[in-house]
Amino acid sequence: MTNASSNGQATHSGHGKKPATGWGWILAYGLIVIVIGLFALINPLATGLATGILLGVMLVVYGVAAMAAGLSSLASRARWIELLLGLLGVLVGVVTIFNPFAGALSLVLLIGAWLLVSGIFQIVSAVRVAHDRLWRLLLGAVDVVLGGLLLFSGPGTGLVFLAVVVGVSFLFRGVFLIVLALGLRKLGRV
Repeated sequence: MTNASSNGQATHSGHGKKPATGWGWILAYGLIVIVIGLFALINPLATGLATGILLGVMLVVYGVAAMAAGLSSLASRARWIELLLGLLGVLVGVVTIFNPFAGALSLVLLIGAWLLVSGIFQIVSAVRVAHDRLWRLLLGAVDVVLGGLLLFSGPGTGLVFLAVVVGVSFLFRGVFLIVLALGLRKLGRV
């Protein structure tokens, strides 16, 4: 039961205990995420395999949902398009599940193409506009180099890139969760 105190904040009456924050679970979750991030960085093959399988499963789920939408009574105009896209999604997803490295590498190639095109647009924009010209040129050049590296390097470089992106993302997420858990722990003591 809470009662309002004179300063407008709620005080906890009864047992005299602070409400549980669950900081221990969040701390454990953060540590697990960091371990997964380190594993992704150390073992790019396993990261590529897991990413490819995840991509395949997502494509199968998308395909089934698209076919269900195509068969629904609401889909009268685009029924065949939805059915064909759904079938294509299921087929590509199943192939990706059985060859996950191809799925992971295709994802890397798409990221490389996106970076290359994005970098070219940044450079063109920097040439046309004087505002932030140096930054636009620099960012455009970095994107072009990274995109070219991903597109024209071997599959090993692509898998390492994917592992680094996944690993760094998990490491930052894990650190955030640990900081959050320690903040909640401190809040529970006050």
